[in-house]
Amino acid sequence: MASTYIQIRTDEKDKKEASAILNALGTNLSAVLNMTIKQIILQRRIPFDVALPPASSPVHSVAASMAMEHMPLSDKQIEGLEAFANKTPEEQEKEINGLVAFYKAKGMNHE
Repeated sequence: MASTYIQIRTDEKDKKEASAILNALGTNLSAVLNMTIKQIILQRRIPFDVALPPASSPVHSVAASMAMEHMPLSDKQIEGLEAFANKTPEEQEKEINGLVAFYKAKGMNHE
């Protein structure tokens, strides 16, 4: 079987991260890309789900609700909500506890 050379462009950080994960799994990018090509041929489709994110994400819902109350969020506020939504539950809890402590120290306790 004759081999051919494929060249792709990807983000350097993504390549390094994926390579490290695959190395820990005992394989490499070349092997996984070859497996993917074989699966495309066998399945006659992309062998994983390719979809747009849901339009009604929690951040989208919050932004829409705020806009309906005539309090639209800025792009920076939406980015902050998206960053928060992408954190682990533990990270979110830590951030919330930090905000609670901050507002308690300012005398803004609503308990």
